[in-house]
Amino acid sequence: MSKITKVRDQAQTTMFGTYEFPSYEEVMDAYAKEFADYVLPKGDTIFGFWMQTLADLEFLDLELRGLTDEYKIDSVNRIVNFKGDEDFIRLRIAHLEKVKGKATLYTDLVDKFGDTNAYAFHNLYPYKGKFYPRVVRTLINAFKLNHNSLLLDPFNGSGTATHEASLMGIKSVGIDVTPMGIVLSELKNDLLFINEKKLNFLPKDLQNIFNEIENKRWKHSDPIIHKLMLAVYFDTVDAFVRTSRYNRKGKVGLFIEKLNYIKDCYKKMMEVKEKHKLKFESARIIEGDVLELKNKSKMEEIFDACITSPPYYFSIDYVGKDKIAYDYLGADMKKIESRYLGMKNSGQPKGNYSGLPPRVAMYYEDLKESIKNIFWTLKPGGKLAIIIGDSTVNGKKIPTTITTKKFCEEAGFKFEKLIFNPLLGARNRAIRGESVIICEKGK
Repeated sequence: MSKITKVRDQAQTTMFGTYEFPSYEEVMDAYAKEFADYVLPKGDTIFGFWMQTLADLEFLDLELRGLTDEYKIDSVNRIVNFKGDEDFIRLRIAHLEKVKGKATLYTDLVDKFGDTNAYAFHNLYPYKGKFYPRVVRTLINAFKLNHNSLLLDPFNGSGTATHEASLMGIKSVGIDVTPMGIVLSELKNDLLFINEKKLNFLPKDLQNIFNEIENKRWKHSDPIIHKLMLAVYFDTVDAFVRTSRYNRKGKVGLFIEKLNYIKDCYKKMMEVKEKHKLKFESARIIEGDVLELKNKSKMEEIFDACITSPPYYFSIDYVGKDKIAYDYLGADMKKIESRYLGMKNSGQPKGNYSGLPPRVAMYYEDLKESIKNIFWTLKPGGKLAIIIGDSTVNGKKIPTTITTKKFCEEAGFKFEKLIFNPLLGARNRAIRGESVIICEKGK
């Protein structure tokens, strides 16, 4: 064989060691394997891909403290070694993709719903100022709560904490002053236990329901279905107010689409429940005021933990988002707003808040009293996690995080930890990130 022939043969040899050019599928498969070698963690207990910040690493550390006997985090290789109940950890943990080679329940939720936070009914209705379900799950794990525990959220909003507790089989009580928040919290809770047949409606039926709601004639014998259809209607109308991109679909079309989304969420959640043999726990939802907790004598020292996020009334217009609902229901928005922290009091604040806008000072007065009341509701040794952020009002940074920590200590709590969690993509928002303040009531 000539030298030229040898060179030609060598040039024709491909990366697969043949004289055939690889197919597109072979090339993609080869590159995918090589990419996986570089990107995927090497180990049987690995970080979730949603671990993006230093805060996530701190949250993982908190979880492992609460769930394992001992552990070691290798943050460079994104793996964990631990001793403990593998099956239990796999069902509870929110920051690991796999535990001993098997996908975690949280991984299944992310894969099933295509989102790290909008699983189950957490995305039932857009609600301003919600905190992340993954953070709630993390704190429940860190506090070692179980089916015998009782959790409180006195600023329950649309029910993120109580819904996540329900999914984890933890009993909880959610309290809030906003009527729409109560409706949404109850719906998230009740939909976990509803008979699937009750959600089956023909398109024609849904069109009639939409018309009945539009003409204020809607009534249904089942309060869950009654509230659900109203919530979907309010969300639909609000979507048309905010954008024109749904115009071609029409209000009825979007109404049907949103209800089908909720049905799909129900189906997916029941599949996850069956696969992992989960037992959901019903939450108790109360329309009430955290400032009046001490009027409820049965609330004293009954809770094992409190996980909550006080509303940012001077940064976020909570009522404005629900104006469509309150106008439809004939609710007095001024009366609702008057129940917010800092809105009830008149006159001058008692504390020294020099340099702060009066509405912020009055908010701090009520926040301080709220924390005292939370202390009163917790058992000795009870845990508190407050998720809160510093806001900007009239161009001035408001030091809510450090002030809240101070209020906790003044109420009698022992401060344990503060984790700053940046809100990614929040470049133009008044709140750039939130802090998780963790405390304990002395035994």
